[in-house]
Amino acid sequence: MSIIKPLSAAVALTIAASGANAQMALEEIIVTATKKAESLQDIAVAVTAFSSGDIQDAGIQTASDVAVLTPSLNINNNISPFATRMSIRGIGTPGSSFLEPSVGVFVDGVYLNKAGLGVSDLVDIERIEVLQGPQGTLYGKNTNAGALVVTTKGPNMESFEGHLQTTLGNYNMRKATFSASAPIADNLAYRISGNTHTRDGYLANNAGEDLNDADEWNITGKLLWEPTEALALQLTLSEVRRDMNCCSPDSVNNDPVVNQEAIAQGIAVDSKNDPFDHVTSQSTPSTFEQDSSTGSLVVTYDQDWGTLTSITGWDEYEIERFSDASRGPLSIITIDEPASGDSFSQEIRLDIDTENAEHTVGLFYYTQETNNGKGRTEAYTGIGSDFLNIGGQIYGASLPLLATENDLAFRDNRYETESMAVFGRSTWHLNDKWDVTAGLRYSSETKDADLYHAGYSEAPLAMDPSPLPSYILDALEAALGLTPPTAFFELATANVDDSFTRESKNVDWLLSASYHLDDDTLIYASASTGTKSGGFNGNNGANDDPSSREYDDEDTINYELGLKATLLDGRVRLNSTVFNTQITEYQISAQQDSGLGTFVDNQGEVEVIGLDTQLDAMLLANLTLSAGVQYLDKYEVVAGPNTGLELAFAGQWSGSVSATAVFPLDQGQIFVRGDYSFTSDHATNVSATPVASRDIQNRETLNLNVGWRVDDHITITGWAKNLTGTDYAGQTLDSFPLTNTDSYFLAPPRTYGVTARYDFH
Repeated sequence: MSIIKPLSAAVALTIAASGANAQMALEEIIVTATKKAESLQDIAVAVTAFSSGDIQDAGIQTASDVAVLTPSLNINNNISPFATRMSIRGIGTPGSSFLEPSVGVFVDGVYLNKAGLGVSDLVDIERIEVLQGPQGTLYGKNTNAGALVVTTKGPNMESFEGHLQTTLGNYNMRKATFSASAPIADNLAYRISGNTHTRDGYLANNAGEDLNDADEWNITGKLLWEPTEALALQLTLSEVRRDMNCCSPDSVNNDPVVNQEAIAQGIAVDSKNDPFDHVTSQSTPSTFEQDSSTGSLVVTYDQDWGTLTSITGWDEYEIERFSDASRGPLSIITIDEPASGDSFSQEIRLDIDTENAEHTVGLFYYTQETNNGKGRTEAYTGIGSDFLNIGGQIYGASLPLLATENDLAFRDNRYETESMAVFGRSTWHLNDKWDVTAGLRYSSETKDADLYHAGYSEAPLAMDPSPLPSYILDALEAALGLTPPTAFFELATANVDDSFTRESKNVDWLLSASYHLDDDTLIYASASTGTKSGGFNGNNGANDDPSSREYDDEDTINYELGLKATLLDGRVRLNSTVFNTQITEYQISAQQDSGLGTFVDNQGEVEVIGLDTQLDAMLLANLTLSAGVQYLDKYEVVAGPNTGLELAFAGQWSGSVSATAVFPLDQGQIFVRGDYSFTSDHATNVSATPVASRDIQNRETLNLNVGWRVDDHITITGWAKNLTGTDYAGQTLDSFPLTNTDSYFLAPPRTYGVTARYDFH
């Protein structure tokens, strides 16, 4: 009730402030989904777009905020930002050192090879576009589900502009952002922007310091040179640093032995064991450090006959992640996981427009190296001090024969990828009503993997058995079913010291036809394909063949029937798409039979059928409404060992409703924006046998922004996210086998604060 009253008052004031005869129309949305600037209503592509004004009014600060307002998009963090999982229309996979994403992330035209490179705080953003369905012809590999396209603001060649912004919030949040841009000479301009963000952890920890805090900064610099009217060169460099206790779940220690052992050691435990109270007992914090750099050079040459564009991009990163796999009060199994990588990409594209057609042709080259480990003794999984006491409850008295404290399993995995592609796309305007589009992309890819995983143990059965008499060896094998040398980690994982290579060649295509019923209504039908790269598992092999490390490419075909309509003299915009997506060799991240570790495998066929609808309306001169809904009629495995299994992180219904009211006050205006989003019951665990009571959840969130703009310079905003305090787990994991611990990676609790911004222009 306390929320509804101020919203009602704002709407009432808005009605009073808007004249009955006021000229009203929604602002036209220009997008670059087809790699050229076009009106959203004129392209046969399903896109959800956010302008810089939307980003500021809605308080969008991260990619996860974008997902809250986009029914088709789901983003959840789990063990680290680099394992961020993005999915569109229910299709997606988590990020890892060897598994390619299903949703491509592009910033200023440059492909980011890890989703974790694109989920830091968003600063100085011009536009965000969520492209739905395969984007294989123009955007290339690993866009089977769609693409998240971010366009940042460019240098101002005319005058000085910029902003300063500071935010204070609960959990001791401190955030500051800035940007500045100005001409240096008649044909040269710069832009610089940055952000710093600190916050205390919102997961209270009885066994140590609070978890899931924030401590990060980023900075971006741009230089734009226009030596002639036809030629422009823009250089962009950016840096991101993070150092935080990140990505720990709330957990439930189902085995009372765990709590009894912890209490005996004087460690406080979460007595309520409530997985949604944001209180836990984890003696080993999950730490995360990141140092990443990205750069790009974009060259455009514009002539009457067409535009030639060159986009050169590179990135490099180093990360360090440390955690305890049990996520409880004791030291069971610790994981130290340093990783690094770099990539280089080059795209050359020619766009030619004629009287009755537009053509795009291009070449693309991409190379990537990823290292999981810094050497053969620096990335490891280790047995903690409490392992034997707790593990003995499960494995019995034989466990000390298999493991000792400080046993280690080392890994050093290196992956290299080289891709080349040629692509083209043409749209023919057959007449005033009909347009036909065709696209084709041929790609060739080579992947190499140099994998090393081996355990070190001083346990009796891990030692050289040759000095032992044969009758002792026979007795051990008869009693335990084990043939020495055997260590615990050899039961849990498959050792490897080998090199692998694979090559694949793929052809992706697009066919689309659109018909203009009138100047304001477009209907279209399209079919398109996409390819997601296969690869090699690092630490583990599949359950049915642990020695096999390879998994295959994933192929997608998508059919769409869409409507785009602008109604009531531009006051209403209605876009709707019916889609059918079919995937073969669907890649999944599965749990090992031992319960320790995961691997990637292909899971037969998946089919997703649904409807996505977006409605934007200017109800009054100062009152706008946006509503989106996605209905999935089918989203399941249709062939393979898990036939009938519904895809995780996808509900039958998902949607969002946003309302913005603006009315004059003193020298400026007051605005009130509310954003409500929901997802119906859905699985939060990729396991084939989720526990319904634990892993099936629904989600509802409400965000509110109330601000005052003064003289087009000063904006002061009070904001709240998850205003109703909904407790929701974005992801849950299979129970940890040694302690039977359940892990719930919770979305942030209620957060609130005040933001002050000053715009220079």
